[in-house]
Amino acid sequence: MKKQTIFIVGGSQKQTFIKIGKKQNCNILFHPGKVRNGGVKSAFRKFVKNSDCVVVLVEALGHETMYQIKDLCKEYGKKVVFHTDGFGATGAVTAGVNMMSAA
Repeated sequence: MKKQTIFIVGGSQKQTFIKIGKKQNCNILFHPGKVRNGGVKSAFRKFVKNSDCVVVLVEALGHETMYQIKDLCKEYGKKVVFHTDGFGATGAVTAGVNMMSAA
């Protein structure tokens, strides 16, 4: 079975996300969500395109970034989870895994 890929947007725990992703048998793509001049689609396009689902850490980035991610997910037909339970890496990865297993 092919490993699922989760794109996590927001926060600063890249290595922790990757470590927990390995334990959950999935690949993790990460972007801190901070880009110059607000959310720019080109900064996120390749990540969304190459993922199976997207987890947005709502408390870790601005509204404009969330809107751009939502638009890209719609464009590429990707599932998106808006994770509101803080910055926790375990919760974020679990939210992505649960979203993919529910499909």
